[in-house]
This record gives sequence, C-alpha cells and structure tokens, in this order.
Amino acid sequence: MELKIGSTRIVVAFGDLAAQEVDVIIHPTNNYLWFSSYLSDSLKRRGGSNLEREAMELGPVSVGRAVLTTAGRLKCKYLIHAAAWGQDMMVNERQVHQALAEALKVAREHRCASVAMMPSGLCVGGFSLARAFETTFLTVVEHCLRATTIEKLLLVASTESEEEILNSMLRSARSADPPKNEDNV
Repeated sequence: MELKIGSTRIVVAFGDLAAQEVDVIIHPTNNYLWFSSYLSDSLKRRGGSNLEREAMELGPVSVGRAVLTTAGRLKCKYLIHAAAWGQDMMVNERQVHQALAEALKVAREHRCASVAMMPSGLCVGGFSLARAFETTFLTVVEHCLRATTIEKLLLVASTESEEEILNSMLRSARSADPPKNEDNV
C-alpha cells in the first residue's frame, strides 16, 4: 500500500529494516545510543559491530535528539539514531514525536531521498503498539506536509499484523480529505 503526501510517497514494506536499500535507516534507540533491541541486533549483524561503537561515541544525547552515523555494511548510506527514550525505559508520545521529527529533519539536511523506518517505541516502557504506530505515522505525515528532500519513505513492518496495521492507517488516510502541504498541493 502507498500514500502520497506532498512530494513524498509513503510505502508499507514487509521485512527486516536492516535489509532495506535506501539512503538512510532510522534506528529508534535510547539516549545513550546503546544497541539494545532486536532491531539493533539486526543492524549490527548486517552492518557490523562498529555501528554501535560509532553511535555510542556521539552519546549520550538528550531524549528527543537524533544523530547521524555511517552505515557500515548496510545497504544504505547512513543510520540516524533517534533517541526516543532514556535509561528509565519509559516512552511517551512527546519523546517519540520529538526523536522522529528530529531524525526526519536530519535526513532532510543530508538530502536523503529515501528513508526506511519502523514504528518507534514498540515494546518499550509500556508504550503500546497502537500508540507507537499512531505517533510514528502522525510524525511522518507532519514532516511530509513541509518542504522535504524525502521522495520515498518506507514504513517497515516485521510481522503480518504490523503490516496490516500500517496498511489500515494508509487506507484511512487515503479515504480522508488529503492534507495540503505548504504549497497547497
């Protein structure tokens, strides 16, 4: 399924985020930039253990910040590490929104045309699946309504149920009155 907002095509993809061939992958993580999740493990396995070392050299950062690193052996140019939670492992909509908005801004600043990401905050600190998907999707839409270099944004699902949730969100957005960007397009 696909949805176009402004100049960006939002596409639902199924599979391993670390395997995506894009300009940048957004890696939701903690503010110390430790690789401590199944997604982090996949990134390290495919891209090399130096990914974590490079990220941690830039930390700690404030929750809500995002930093860019190289991507090792991954099929992308960069990784953006979005610090959506702190050491207390508590997550809320504001933190996820700030971290992802910052990550998308960094992608734009580095003139990335293609981005891959998963819903942020999944299974951390009691942050529900529904809140993770909704907050991620709304942050993406908000970014796409502004001037951006991002032409294609992959929302990657790792399970069939996640894929169905994302496709349902895109279907709902398509049936609504389409949002306008700054140029009313």
